[in-house]
Amino acid sequence: MLASRIITPSAPLLSGPRVDASLDSECLFGELFEIADGGVLPDRGFVFGTLGTDGYQGWVPRECLGDMPPPTARIMAPMSDVTSAADIKSAGRFGLSLGALVTVTEIAADRARIVTASGDGFLPCQHLSQVAADDNHLPAADAKIDDWVELGEHLIGSPYKWGGRTAWGLDCSALVQLALAAAGLGVPRDSGPQHAIGTPISDLAALGRGDLVFWHGHVGIMQDGTRLLHANAHHMAVTSEPLGAAIERIASISGPVTALRRPVI
Repeated sequence: MLASRIITPSAPLLSGPRVDASLDSECLFGELFEIADGGVLPDRGFVFGTLGTDGYQGWVPRECLGDMPPPTARIMAPMSDVTSAADIKSAGRFGLSLGALVTVTEIAADRARIVTASGDGFLPCQHLSQVAADDNHLPAADAKIDDWVELGEHLIGSPYKWGGRTAWGLDCSALVQLALAAAGLGVPRDSGPQHAIGTPISDLAALGRGDLVFWHGHVGIMQDGTRLLHANAHHMAVTSEPLGAAIERIASISGPVTALRRPVI
């Protein structure tokens, strides 16, 4: 396999080598993508491979891939604007979403210089946490987030998007994956395999903040003993609502709750 990295703010991970193929997931800036042997279709502009973060396989536009050094930091804000210079008044170049990986080469005051495919860019240091040892004095990922649910709550109002994995549109399992990744816990991409996260909970009365509630094809995060945070197609957004209301509505669509789990971080 040939390893490459995502050099665009995000990249669609498609079911086939064509622009109208269904969106299975999304890749984030800086993530590793391993191109399969024989997976390059130069005449069609797509490559087949595996996303290093979670093992998801699919087709990615070739223009979204390139060479970049290993990342040293992760975006911890829902969204962050990459600017052309350290001055906050400088022109914005592009936005990055929660979970994007960047290579920091220098820190001056509260701005971090990062590597991009088209030259250096700058990000606020307060939007970053360190994922690799360096001398840039960023907070380590496990020291940055005490309450991973809060980071998920910052995405309330973000659009629901089937297969989406960014603050500009995401689905239920992506919300769980991105928020837990910010706390240093890597989990599967889809809600089915996420059933194995952590330890089981006996009943609804035992639920607390950070616990996960599963249905067939759906997952949500408990904010406390009674409220659920989830990206859902009913509201077409990341929303907070009473767990009881969600259980009643979802029961008529996909059935009852199938599992209750407590992540171990």
